[in-house]
Amino acid sequence: MESGELKIFRAVAREGSISKAARQLNYVQSNVTARIHKLETDLNIKLFHRTNRGMKLTAAGENLLQYADQVLSLLDEAEKSAQLNKHPKGPLRLGALETTAVTHLPEHAASFLRRFPEVDLSVNTGDTHSLVRQVLDHKVDGAFVYGPVEYTDIKQIPVSREELVLISAEEGAIEDMLRLPMLFFGTGCSHRDRVKRLLEEAGIQQQKS
Repeated sequence: MESGELKIFRAVAREGSISKAARQLNYVQSNVTARIHKLETDLNIKLFHRTNRGMKLTAAGENLLQYADQVLSLLDEAEKSAQLNKHPKGPLRLGALETTAVTHLPEHAASFLRRFPEVDLSVNTGDTHSLVRQVLDHKVDGAFVYGPVEYTDIKQIPVSREELVLISAEEGAIEDMLRLPMLFFGTGCSHRDRVKRLLEEAGIQQQKS
């Protein structure tokens, strides 16, 4: 089993398609098919269910994907460690909340790139839940999210503090205002989860949010 085969296997598993994986990897489709077949032959196990809708992992394939992610992540870390010196270079993929990307990141990114111009920095935005998932799936090297993050596999470094403020057009006791409908960005919004926990701790039941 080679790292190249694991990369192809992971691409097919995530894309759910030989053709899509081939385009992503810039390989010819027949090469991807042959490498998957070789991997299954070497392991003597079926890794995918072939269907009209694409490639779906078997139970064995799901298990191998977890190890493939770990192995490829370690290889990536080893490569970066070997290249690490006073002048870092190469791709650096970051994720960030939209507010962070607008208010905090530009200044830090500009300063970082002035020091290390050979680093190819890319940033994509999303909510905390999706960004944490991307870190766990090794789709980004790190992400600026709201903490704390409840994953032992992720190293957390506090960067800044933000204050959560309740704004209401109604006047009255805070307990009454907290029972009013609240507006959030969606189910993936960290503020929504934080406020729900605070309401539960205070014993307040809110009908709508």
